[in-house]
Amino acid sequence: MKYTFITEAGTEKTINIPDSVFVQGRKEGLSQRDTIDRYLSDEGYIVDPVVAELTQKAKVNGAGVRAKGTERKKPTRKPDETKRALIQMFKETLDEFGHGDTSLNGIHSVEVTNIERVIAFQIGDDKFELTLSKKRKPKV
Repeated sequence: MKYTFITEAGTEKTINIPDSVFVQGRKEGLSQRDTIDRYLSDEGYIVDPVVAELTQKAKVNGAGVRAKGTERKKPTRKPDETKRALIQMFKETLDEFGHGDTSLNGIHSVEVTNIERVIAFQIGDDKFELTLSKKRKPKV
């Protein structure tokens, strides 16, 4: 829809307002006049004094800005005893294979690098790492 209005400078200006703007306005229960005013304000053709006042108030109060000197609280995780037990079992098993007479003898430098997740070890000159990952329950 073509719409002509008078700018703050006193000149006449014609713009094209997309139909989708009016469809959205109807969904929100706005009149055609309110929809046009909101579009003109959003696109910067006019300045809505209420919006300008609220924006200035938000800038003064620092809305959306974290206070200086405060840090984001780090998330805390609960220990997963099942994963810890599995990692310990895998470590013990790898230690046993390293000392026994199996095809994998030569396992050495077995190290738990993450207590709930990673075990690193060596076979000869090759380095390996086992990573344990727990899958989430599927959403129903």
